[in-house]
Amino acid sequence: MSNDPQAVTGKLLDALVEFILAEVTDRFDDVVVREIDLVLAGADSIRLGDVVDPADVKVTARIGVDQVGGSAVVSQLVVPFADVFYNLDAASEHNLGDVIDRDQVQALINAVLGLTTAQERLFERLTLSPLIAQLASRFVGSIINDFVAGNRKKAERLPGMSSIFSVGDKVVSTAAKVGKGQLDAVAGMGAQYALKQTEGAVRDLVKNGPVEEAVLEVWDLHANEPVSELRLYVSEEENRELAELAYGAAMSTRNKEYLLALVDAWIDTFFENFGQSTVRELLDQLGSSRDDLIAEAARFAPPIIDALIANGVLADQLRQRLEPFFSSDAAIAIVTEG
Repeated sequence: MSNDPQAVTGKLLDALVEFILAEVTDRFDDVVVREIDLVLAGADSIRLGDVVDPADVKVTARIGVDQVGGSAVVSQLVVPFADVFYNLDAASEHNLGDVIDRDQVQALINAVLGLTTAQERLFERLTLSPLIAQLASRFVGSIINDFVAGNRKKAERLPGMSSIFSVGDKVVSTAAKVGKGQLDAVAGMGAQYALKQTEGAVRDLVKNGPVEEAVLEVWDLHANEPVSELRLYVSEEENRELAELAYGAAMSTRNKEYLLALVDAWIDTFFENFGQSTVRELLDQLGSSRDDLIAEAARFAPPIIDALIANGVLADQLRQRLEPFFSSDAAIAIVTEG
């Protein structure tokens, strides 16, 4: 054995590096099981709220919203992801009804139709919009005009009816000579009246009409077709444009105080519900069992370790971290005393 203490510690360092490399290669499966069991043993006694501060999570979340959300990686993937979604081969292999259960669709329709408070609020707001009143007036007026025109054609075939309609046209022409201010007032009243009638018709339709059955009929027509048939509603270019617009809208809100306050509130809510759970309990509720963790480690770790060993990075990194100890005065003194 060498009498040089530094030479001895150098050999010990070499032996330890080789031992660790063997641990993550030749004995990898055993090491994974051992390490995961050690982690889970500690996870049984560690409560999330005791080791993680919600304030720290909020800081990290804000960094994620700001930097990751606005990164070039995310922005460059918006259109490719939209194209993948649009052209996915699996969309031709699966019917829409197999992807989304009909019971869930029906429950959603019932929930929307049952939002009476929202409906009341919406109608209340609509009545305050002059433009909506005009649209309602045009809508009702178009229906009435079409109805009158259709019946007029039928009536004019009867003897003497053409003369009656001629007199009616003259009356309308005379009425049109009324002052503009009066016409505007009448038009405004008519628009509000039309809006009230439209509102009443919609309310009655939602309450008493077979809306649920009608929507489900439309759903059933699509449910028996491949998901890819939905492409008929939107072109590929329109899909890209919608994705970019949605991304732009999301980016415009990411640094707004309201969104950040919402993120903070979500984090607080998470810790209120799970802060007293142990890490093991949280893993169980997330559906990550011991066997799952072992399987995932065995799936992802070996290729990474092999690459790090092949390029020499792993051995070099181990040596850099362990060498300060083996060259320390304490280690030299132990070898010298031995």
